[in-house]
Formats: sequence, C-alpha cells, structure tokens
Amino acid sequence: MIRLTTIALIILHTWPALAGDYRVTHLERSKVFDGTTLLADMSDPRQAKVVEVDFNGNILWKFRPAGHIRGAILDAAKLENGNILITIRHSGIYEVNPNGKVVWAHRDPGASHDADRLANGNTLYNLGWRKKGEDVVREIDPSGKVVWSWQGLHDYDREPFADIDSEGWMHVNGVSRLKNGNTLVSMRNFNTVAEVGLDGRVVREWTFRGKDKRTGVQTHGKIRGERNHEPEILDNGNMLLALRRPNRFVEFNLETREIVWSWTHPGGGRELRTNREANRLPNGNTLGTAGNKIIEIGPDGTIVWQMLAPAGGKNHRKFHKAIRIGADGKAYGG
Repeated sequence: MIRLTTIALIILHTWPALAGDYRVTHLERSKVFDGTTLLADMSDPRQAKVVEVDFNGNILWKFRPAGHIRGAILDAAKLENGNILITIRHSGIYEVNPNGKVVWAHRDPGASHDADRLANGNTLYNLGWRKKGEDVVREIDPSGKVVWSWQGLHDYDREPFADIDSEGWMHVNGVSRLKNGNTLVSMRNFNTVAEVGLDGRVVREWTFRGKDKRTGVQTHGKIRGERNHEPEILDNGNMLLALRRPNRFVEFNLETREIVWSWTHPGGGRELRTNREANRLPNGNTLGTAGNKIIEIGPDGTIVWQMLAPAGGKNHRKFHKAIRIGADGKAYGG
C-alpha cells in the first residue's frame, strides 16, 4: 500500500455544472432512471479522467490523475461510503473521496479492467495482460496483502484454450464476487464466463459460439458471440453482458442458455463498436457503453438517453465503463 502523501492528483469539484464537450443526442426525461452518470473517459488518452455528468452532459465532478500516476483509467465505481474506487492500468487502484483526497491506494501496474470493494473491506480485481500460469484475479486485504488469487490452469490448460496468446492468455476483463461466495470471471480470449469456487476450481461456465480472428480460437455454445465483457448476474437470476460479433447487449437464462433480451443499435453494428459494459437499472432500463457513446435503453429497446464523447482523435475506445448514481446517492453498476 502507498503512503497517501506520495500521491499527486488534480481534482475539480464544481457547482454549478460546467459545460463539457459531450453531446447528448437522445433524452426522454420521463423514461430515464433519474440520477447522474459516473464514467471513465479515455477520449484523450493523454488526459484520462473520471467524470460525473447530468443528463445534459454537464460535468458535475471531475478527477484527472497527475504526477507519477499515469495510465488508462478502465474502471470507476462509487463505494457505499461515497468515495470513488478508480483503476488505472500501469499504476494501480485508488480510492478518492468527494474532495479529491486519496484515502487508500494499492500500487499494482497489472491491475486492469475491474475492481470491486467487498463487504469484508477487501478489494477484488483482475489483471488482464497476463501470461499463462500467472494469476489473473486477486483479492487483497486493506494492507494490500493477497488473500486469494486465481490463475485457471486446472480448468483451462486444454483445447481449444491451451495455446492462446493475444494480449495475454485469458485476457480477463471482468470479475465480481457472487452472493454465494464464488467469483464470476470473464475471459475475453476464451469467449467464456466462469463461476469459480473458493478452491479455485470452476463450478460452471458459459461459453459462446464464435471464431475469433485475433486469437484463432473457435468455441461452441448456444449463444453466438465473441469477446465477452463485464458480465453480471441479475436479481432475476439471468446474466447480462456485452458480446461482440454481433455487437450487442444480451441477457440470458443461466440454465437453459436461452436469450431473454438482446439489443443491437438501430444505427448498425459499428454503432456498438467495442461495446464493453451493460448495467441493469432499477426501472428495467439498461445502461451500456460502446466506444464513443453511453446509452440508456428502455425494456422495449428504445434509446431514452445517449451521450457521445468529444469528436476527434484516433482512439475509438473512448468510454470504457459507466454507472448510474441514483437520486438517492446509490450506485447501480460497477
């Protein structure tokens, strides 16, 4: 763990709102889930930031790392204590309070897409770009000590996965602790999501059907899709996640593997290029991120809010993750 005095940050907390460079193309106020949106913005990789915006795209709060803290901001989640947990690749995980003070930090350059604060005070996170045999999930206590980890060799050192090497072996891009104490792990390179027990063995898995051009792997499953991102198990017992080829958000029954809800952008497949995350909101809407846009989708498929990233730049992965902070201050997604 890092001494807080060694950390330099730039933080902007403003009221009233500042006009941002975001462009809102859809807004149906009567149909959105009321609140604000917290997001990781990589529109300019040299000035990665976390912002909280209203439905008009006005910036209410902004965080931008500075000094020796450099890297891509891939995750931002609001904690129950009101602080923000931020994951910065090539740097580590930082807990920042609303005034911009770092109150906890864990330096790990391998930390990547996803970090969650657990009920016991520990932090669960993934490491994406890891070689075969290295751990890809870690749980650490508040002091930074690893208390649980997973590397997946027992279950995945087999065909068709054994010899994959594309931005790591598995390229894990999502991890969460389930109510039963097991851990949900998203393995992008395997087109697979797994539930892992405390003993490190896979309890059950869901593999999607596809042939990934980057890895060369061909997988089989009932649902067509590749390069899964950010799965979550909903209160109704189904799984919601982002899938590629075709680019869509999908909810399916865990047992029958039947799709119960699916959404593709009416503007065509490229509109959901690099879709990364989908979060189900309490009113039944779905909040999703995809490249240059954040979208809130009604249960009937209607876009009730869409916000675009600033135009320009070569980076097409501008918005990585987004969560809704309700009017009651509670976070939905992460």
